[in-house]
Amino acid sequence: MKRIIIPVLALLLSALSYAQSTQQVQILEYNGKEAKTPIQGVGLTVANAGAALSDAQGVLTLNFRTNKAGDPVVIRRIEKAGYEVFNREAVEQWTVAPNVPFLLVLCRSDRFRQLCDQYSQIASESYGRQLQKDKARLAAERKAGKLKEKEYQDELLKVQDEYEQQLENLDLYVEKFARFDLSELSDQERQIIALVQEGKIDEAITRYEQMDLLGQYVTQSKEIRQISNAQDSLTAVRNNKAEAIDTLRQVIQMMENIKK
Repeated sequence: MKRIIIPVLALLLSALSYAQSTQQVQILEYNGKEAKTPIQGVGLTVANAGAALSDAQGVLTLNFRTNKAGDPVVIRRIEKAGYEVFNREAVEQWTVAPNVPFLLVLCRSDRFRQLCDQYSQIASESYGRQLQKDKARLAAERKAGKLKEKEYQDELLKVQDEYEQQLENLDLYVEKFARFDLSELSDQERQIIALVQEGKIDEAITRYEQMDLLGQYVTQSKEIRQISNAQDSLTAVRNNKAEAIDTLRQVIQMMENIKK
C-alpha cells in the first residue's frame, strides 16, 4: 500500500507546485496614419519560452516554463526581414501578464528611415537658417562698432558650437519623433509633430521633454502590472486548487479501490 501512496503523493505535490504561464502576443505592422495590419511569419525568441512564429492573424503564443506573472521578459530575437521594432520602449518593459496580450508593432525599415530622414532634413535646414541669421547679426554688430574683433570672434565661435551641439542631439530626438504613432496621436503629440514640420525643432524638443513620455509609460505600466498580477495570482490560486481537488479525488478513489 505504501508503494502506491508515495507516487500518488508525489503526483499531488507536483500538481500543487507546477504552474505554466501562457502569454499571447499580437504583432502588427505600422502603416503611418492608416490602421495597423497583422504580420504573419514573425519569429519571436524569448528566454525560458523558446521560439514561436506569428500566424495569419499576427498572433503567437509563448509558453513560459517557469516564469510567472510579473516576471520580466528577456527577448533573445525578433526576426522579420526588412522590419524593425516600432514600439521599442513598450517592448523593453514587457513583464509576464497572461491576461493582457503583448502588442508588438513592427515597421518596414525603409519606411522608418525615410521618416527619420524627413524630420532630420527639416531640422538641419532650420538650424542652418538660424546659424546664418546669428552670423549676420554678429557681423552687423561688429560693423556698427558694438562688438570688438575679439568679442566678435568669441560670439561667432559660441553660435557655431551651439549649432554643432544641436546637430549632435538631432539624431536622438528625430528617432523619438519618428516613433510617434501617427494613427493614434494625442493632442500633445500632434502639436509636437506640427512644430517639427514647421522647423521649430527646439520648441518640439521642449514639448517632448515636458510630456515625459517614458515616465508616464512606466507609471501606467506599473499600475497595469499590479492589477494584472493580482488577477493572475487569484487565477493561479484557483487553478492550483482545482488541480489539487482533482488529484485528491483520484487519491480517494484509489484508496477506496485498495480497501475493496
